[in-house]
Amino acid sequence: MMDSLRLVFWELTARCNLTCKHCRAEAQDHFVSGELTTDEILSVARDIRDCADPILILTGGEPLVREDIYDIASECSKMFSRVALATNGTLVNGVVAKKIVESGIQRVSISIDGATAETHDTFRGLPGSFQDALNGMDALRAAGLPVQVNVTIAKHNVHEIEDILELAMAHGADAFHVFVLVPVGCGVEISDEIRLGPEKMESVLRWLFDKSLDLRGKVHIKATCAPQYYRIMHEVSKERGIEVGGSAHGMHAVTRGCLAGSAVCFVSRTGDVQPCGYLPVKVGNVRETPFGEIWNNSDEFQSLRNPSELKGKCGSCGYRRLCAGCRARAYADTTDFLTEDPDCSYVP
Repeated sequence: MMDSLRLVFWELTARCNLTCKHCRAEAQDHFVSGELTTDEILSVARDIRDCADPILILTGGEPLVREDIYDIASECSKMFSRVALATNGTLVNGVVAKKIVESGIQRVSISIDGATAETHDTFRGLPGSFQDALNGMDALRAAGLPVQVNVTIAKHNVHEIEDILELAMAHGADAFHVFVLVPVGCGVEISDEIRLGPEKMESVLRWLFDKSLDLRGKVHIKATCAPQYYRIMHEVSKERGIEVGGSAHGMHAVTRGCLAGSAVCFVSRTGDVQPCGYLPVKVGNVRETPFGEIWNNSDEFQSLRNPSELKGKCGSCGYRRLCAGCRARAYADTTDFLTEDPDCSYVP
């Protein structure tokens, strides 16, 4: 079922040791007040598990700054089939990697936003963070954990994307996921300055799909926050006579571009539930309403699950059920999450 819950991104904290220019969470070290306690987190985790068995991604800010992170991860690993951790990698060493393994986490994602220290450190706001992230990745691989490299692509680093992919593979990455900048949080302030235009984003996504074909079986490649990728995947596959679906082109699952509110949701550090972390529309709070009621009954979620409610060119597009456009970019542009994606170059 398209509306079955598959991914929950859980922002355990907004605290972070970095000050990244694009951060959705506007992460700062002083944000502690109002965070869900350990007991509240585990109670909500049980509510989520009663509803479904999604992949649970523990994120932030930087989740490793929470003293109870390993307790949370350990208990969640007992409840869910798959628990992952999203970290900037700079706090990971051999000891930390061992604790992550012992807590039951099955995959860790690390953000690498440049092929050089200059590019990455400037974007991440901390000198030395590039090397620290690579060291953290090496420690995780030495501990036997699969590592996914996340890359936020914009004008400042798009010319380095191939080198970043080669760097990720050289350090043993199992997956390479490209995020296209969404203008939310700190990203709003730099959006016009470094955001990729629709035509450039189209070319990057076509390059990415070509790489996913070339490197299938070696590293799992996909785009995130770029639902047009699924249209491109189908177009290129048709052009080349490649079967879409299964493992023919290295994709683990072919579903739909934007899954916000239909298969994906986000829980904030204070318990607010959103369609995704980049779409700041509060549909409920787990301190006030059980998670299952929010997931099943939210009017906003119901709208996001119905492609016929899309507006503008997304509403008239023949790919609307496959792509759906980025609802977060639509909201950032107009405050209407059902209108057309402003960053799509496709003309229906």
